[in-house]
Amino acid sequence: MNAEQLVRDVARLRRAHRRHPEDEDIAVVRLDLERAAGPTVGRAAAARLLGVSQTALDRWVAHGDVPVVLTPTGRREVPVAAVVDLLDALAQQPSDERHPLAAALRNRRTSVPRRARAAPAGHRAAEQRGLDYHRAVARRLDDEVVADALVRLRRWQQEGRIHPRYADAWEALLSGPRRRLRAAITADDDEAAALRQSSPLAGALGERERREALGLA
Repeated sequence: MNAEQLVRDVARLRRAHRRHPEDEDIAVVRLDLERAAGPTVGRAAAARLLGVSQTALDRWVAHGDVPVVLTPTGRREVPVAAVVDLLDALAQQPSDERHPLAAALRNRRTSVPRRARAAPAGHRAAEQRGLDYHRAVARRLDDEVVADALVRLRRWQQEGRIHPRYADAWEALLSGPRRRLRAAITADDDEAAALRQSSPLAGALGERERREALGLA
């Protein structure tokens, strides 16, 4: 199975999980496919996945509507998470829309306001970014986000990638009342800041949402 098909399947599983958030197996398989697909795809592949020319894609990249990252080989590629977000947005466009990706990007530009913020310095800057990110996650917590985080947490436990103390704390929060989870991830204190450093909610936002949350867009 090639990378493009993997990305298509990830997007399909994401939609399936939204319809059936109680099915943890869907989240497990989706996360496995995301890992197999890799962190990025080339711009030509991203254009094919999104049904546009690479020229059009590059124009949206230049405008900041589609993010790119520099890979270790020096190539500018599109994060898989961003492509999946856009495929999800395309699936929600009317079937008679002549330019569905342009419409999806336009909707995203108008639905999320830009905001500017002066970044604090030093260690506090990292803590503030973590807090801002989790405040954005708290606004969109749903069954799919929580189920994905639980799957990610259990994988980290199996791989020894998280301290047992924080694993237990996250397990209790993700399995408990949603209001308690929201309060914990948005608290501005030392305990919450330490917890956010090992957060299984790290992949909950798409690239554009993440940049908006951090005041980078």
